[in-house]
Amino acid sequence: MRIPTSVAAFDTIVKGGIPSGSVIILAGEPGSGYREFSFTSAAKLAMARNSEEFRRIMIEEAEDIYIPKGTAYISFSRSEKEVMRSVDLSFNPDLAKAFRDNLVFKDFSVEFFKHSIVPPKWVVSSSISEYMKKKGDLLKEFVSFMDAHSNERVVIVDSLTDLLTSPRINTTDLIDVIRGLRRKAKEWDTVIYLLLTLGVLEPREESILFDSVDGVMVFQWHTSTRYSKRYRYMYVLKFVGLMANLEEERIARFNTTLNKRNGFVVVNTEKIG
Repeated sequence: MRIPTSVAAFDTIVKGGIPSGSVIILAGEPGSGYREFSFTSAAKLAMARNSEEFRRIMIEEAEDIYIPKGTAYISFSRSEKEVMRSVDLSFNPDLAKAFRDNLVFKDFSVEFFKHSIVPPKWVVSSSISEYMKKKGDLLKEFVSFMDAHSNERVVIVDSLTDLLTSPRINTTDLIDVIRGLRRKAKEWDTVIYLLLTLGVLEPREESILFDSVDGVMVFQWHTSTRYSKRYRYMYVLKFVGLMANLEEERIARFNTTLNKRNGFVVVNTEKIG
């Protein structure tokens, strides 16, 4: 089965969507659109669930397409209020409402900030004494949540950057978790997006991380030497099951933009000369 990304120009090229069970890193420069890509995918899949007309338009004549039943959003340092504020500022009301449809939000801030210099009152609004009592290994808690909530959902993990830059997380353990997740995800009707800021890892570590997932989509800014305007681009660094489609179409990269009505949009494609 394939699950649409909901970015129409991309889905058309890859014959309707990405393979179900894929674990994908969305790696981008700040503001380049990688987070909005995941927001757009989740919101438009929700619209397809709730509207037969929208579903027909989105998947067109593609076969073997699956629309997940909901979204699971996992945050390590951002509160639900903060994430939803970002969604509301990025989208029009209809798209923002769709993003919330059948959404399970998990905030791991308590586990993430515990034993850090951050004051407990910045993290929780409930009893601080209860906060101090709470124990648990963050990666183990993350694995338990994924086991319970990933099937039949689009999963957005926000973000690998938090985990990779935390002195309290062992990078080797994190890589093992991602490799295990890639293996287990093949049993779930899901697509899992792992958000990552480019440049936070050394090249060797980045290569090991990228090798641990099914796909890596890169989002970058480009500045023209002729004009002052900056452009957003997306390209596929690797993707099991999709590279042949991109090679056949001779796609080099996708020129992208963001707008409130449609979210993340591919404006045009650049082909290999």
